[in-house]
Amino acid sequence: MTPILIWLIAFAVLLFLFLKRWDASVSGALDKLLPAVLRSEDDRWIWSPALAVLVATFMVQPVDLLFTLIIIGLLALIGTKLAGWAMNKVDMH
Repeated sequence: MTPILIWLIAFAVLLFLFLKRWDASVSGALDKLLPAVLRSEDDRWIWSPALAVLVATFMVQPVDLLFTLIIIGLLALIGTKLAGWAMNKVDMH
């Protein structure tokens, strides 16, 4: 029960800070990192909760988050390699 409570408090504080400091710092940093396709006019209500969830999870269970990111990265790499292999096998005539 304690990790859940800590996570909820961290999430609430981080969400408040991300929303409050959106124009000053968070928006500029995301504009540098994200391609134009992932940006919209009202990114604040999409990216602030997403970042708050990631940072709160990293604060409470960093090893679990690291393993999850490694697995997602490996699956994306395998999927990309398989898609490339399949495209090479397909006759595009």
